[in-house]
Amino acid sequence: MRLDDLEFFIRVAELGSLSGAGREIGLSPSAASARLTNLEKTFGAQLFARTTRKTTLTEAGRVLLDHARSAVHELQQARQALEATQDSPQGALRISCNTFFGRKHILPHLVEFRSLYPDVQIEMDISDRMVDVVQEGYDMAIRGAPLADSSLLARRLGGNPRALCASPDYLARKGRPKTPEDLNNHDCISMASVPVWYFDGPDGEVGFELKNPVIKGDSGDLTYDAAIHGLGLSLKSLAHVWEDLRDGRLVAVMEDYPVARVGAIWAVYPPTRFVPPKVSVFVDFLISKYGKPAYWESDYRGAGASGIGTAPAKSALTAPKTVLIEKKSF
Repeated sequence: MRLDDLEFFIRVAELGSLSGAGREIGLSPSAASARLTNLEKTFGAQLFARTTRKTTLTEAGRVLLDHARSAVHELQQARQALEATQDSPQGALRISCNTFFGRKHILPHLVEFRSLYPDVQIEMDISDRMVDVVQEGYDMAIRGAPLADSSLLARRLGGNPRALCASPDYLARKGRPKTPEDLNNHDCISMASVPVWYFDGPDGEVGFELKNPVIKGDSGDLTYDAAIHGLGLSLKSLAHVWEDLRDGRLVAVMEDYPVARVGAIWAVYPPTRFVPPKVSVFVDFLISKYGKPAYWESDYRGAGASGIGTAPAKSALTAPKTVLIEKKSF
């Protein structure tokens, strides 16, 4: 029995789907089923009750799950402790990050990193899925959202200002919104996970609820492409669109209402007494390439970019009032 067999078992239990766990690691349904069958033979017990629609833990499976999680955690800690004693960084570095950040801000620098650390092999999960860094065995993840799990270790890679933007072609057709109320007369592109846009106005925070977006998707790349092709307004991370703002493919709007709740971009990794050298050198390397502030925060030009930035600070004594504006049907 291998460590990745236990990790596969844990993932099947978490997803409640044998095929789903198999897809994550590139296994066909038949290969995933065979792998689970071999694991059940090893333990001499049925671990899941399987139907065509659902995979459910049996009593034996529930007993194994707790022990498997502990065993995987202990083995990962042992591996990290051993790696920390090595003279030079080496081994597989498992990284999770969303698609645009991996393509724009990690892949272009990997040739240089590999020349510096040839014994480190990069394994990247590039998707918009929010992974469980600890349970899924990642060495690190790149996060642009608020850090919900305070037990994770984190280092800041750069700011994460956002811009409401559209193509010049769209703005020529529909005009340029100046306030959140104006958005009722515009085509909006929505991420399914972000149903409300928040802005900082003269009188506090304003929320605009997207009731009837012209297009809605679950991929940041889809909403980006939709904006580039002139479908409407999209709320994008500056790390995603800084080159487009710089080169005029997109234009930022509503400079008097900067995007609120912007946060930062972080490298996060599991809590441990020994941060593996391969993790620490990779994070140090990224920070050295991005600069302070990160290049996506400053390396752009054009009239549309003048109002982009972190939202103004609010008084700690007075909580801002949020006014919610709903997009109307026409």
